Parts: sequence; C-alpha cells; structure tokens
Amino acid sequence: MESSKQVVTQRGTTPAPYYANSGPVMHEVLMPVRWGDMDAFAHVNNTVYFRFMEQCRIEWFLKIGAHIEQSDIVPMLVGADCRFIRAIKHPAVARVTIAVGDVGPKVVQTPHEIWVDDTLCAVGDCKIVWISQAANKAIALPEDIRARLVAR
Repeated sequence: MESSKQVVTQRGTTPAPYYANSGPVMHEVLMPVRWGDMDAFAHVNNTVYFRFMEQCRIEWFLKIGAHIEQSDIVPMLVGADCRFIRAIKHPAVARVTIAVGDVGPKVVQTPHEIWVDDTLCAVGDCKIVWISQAANKAIALPEDIRARLVAR
C-alpha cells in the first residue's frame, strides 16, 4: 500500500475518505442489494461492486454538469480497481460514495467507498479522462469541470 493511501475508520455518520489524498465526499448513492446480485457463495458478486461505483459516478457526472449524452466532450472511464474488504450479503443497502483525488491535466482520480451500515466493505479507485468523441482522443480537462473539482 502506498504511503499516501491509508485505511481510516468511519467517525460518526460521515465517512472519512479511504485515500488520504482525496477530498470530501462529492456524491453518494444508496443501492439496495438484490437477491440476484449474489453469487454461488451467497455474497454479492464482485462485478456488482463495479456497478455500484458506476451508478454513483454517473449520477455525480450529471450533478457537476458533465454531459454524457448528446455532447462531443464526455467523461470516459479509463481505469477501475476495487479492493474487497468485507462481503456484502442480501438483504442490505450499500452506501456508495465518490470523492475527488488527484486532478491532472487530463486524468481525474475518483476514489469510491462502499459501506453497509458502519462497515467499510470495499474501496475503489477509478481514473477518468474527458474525450472528444469526434476526434476519438483524450483532451485537456475542460476548465469549467476543473473549476468544480478543485474548488472542493
């Protein structure tokens, strides 16, 4: 584990970000665990954790004005990792958060946490770039989006 990333415990009702270099929680979503989300071992399948993070990320994109439909300039996921800490079982409601980590010229790090009640069940680390669909390549982070991200 890198020295800039340390596990922190939840204090009260506000979770602290897992990654020490990330800012405050920018958005969170509650995701009910469906019976069909479980695998043969009777816990939530690993792929579902990525779906949880995706739903949180898409809602956050809309919240910050990153248009994902009918626009040439759109955010695109270029990397996603997940560290599974505790198994989630049905019935449950997962609370998924997104924060902003490093903001580079083109790449934005978005750490995620997945909680059930007071238990941190998984942490994710995603990398996002903004692309021009017409040019089919990454572009510099749009200034209006950068302003929203660094003003956290």
